[in-house]
Amino acid sequence: MSVEVKDVSFFYNKGTSLEKKALDKVSFSIDKGEFILITGEVGSGKSTLIRHLNGILKPHSGFVKINGINSTNKKLRSKIGLLMQYPQRQLFGRTVLEDVSFGPSNFGLKGDKLKERVNDSLILAGLSPDIADLSPFSLSGGQMRLVALAGVLSMRPEYLILDEPTSGLDPENRASLFSTLKKLHGSGISVIVVSHQIDDFLPFVDKVLLLKDGCVDFIGSPEEYLLSVSSPVPEITSMMRELQECGFEVAGDVYSVDDAFNEIARTLGSDEGHENE
Repeated sequence: MSVEVKDVSFFYNKGTSLEKKALDKVSFSIDKGEFILITGEVGSGKSTLIRHLNGILKPHSGFVKINGINSTNKKLRSKIGLLMQYPQRQLFGRTVLEDVSFGPSNFGLKGDKLKERVNDSLILAGLSPDIADLSPFSLSGGQMRLVALAGVLSMRPEYLILDEPTSGLDPENRASLFSTLKKLHGSGISVIVVSHQIDDFLPFVDKVLLLKDGCVDFIGSPEEYLLSVSSPVPEITSMMRELQECGFEVAGDVYSVDDAFNEIARTLGSDEGHENE
């Protein structure tokens, strides 16, 4: 077991008249190398939860352990990478090189090895090393997000946490991000994505965790999620369920465009077969 969250509760403004419970006895585990989607409505506790995973927040009760170590332990800082919802705020360097090299240089990497690490991280994030001497603030919003991701990857994290990573990305940069995340997952990195855009991630993830009012409402595979949860579901799934209600014999647990096309084609082909009998 790589990540263990046990009975975690957390309050904002605890002990004041403004006290608000954000997490309520949250428990789950993530195995090493898993790709997990954390979803839920606005205010369900998603961002609060991931800030417990990388030790930014400390639970008022319960615990979070990474590889058996408390998540607030400084030893874990280089093992857990967090890409925030607005990653442009993570950028500060005069050049892309300065920004991406900041983390590993603070851990003693220098010279050619440092430059190689920066180039590898840029390529892994879907960017060209040729932009290393440019100001990150001269790039497009999508490219800035990928530079911030390269900075996180330069630390060679075992766990990568991304908060609403597709927000504001155009189709080209979204495709680049998905390709990068699939490569990272394939290399053995545990990927934890927080997003309400479940359509984007269900085809890739191993597990879905649904938060509701600070509690775990569901955790399981994408297939189990679609069979167990009425909402939120991908638009494709919603469409297929509407077709079911209209009398079409199609599966209601489909969530990709290709699978929906094949399912509808199968049904129409079956109907034509009946008409020809």
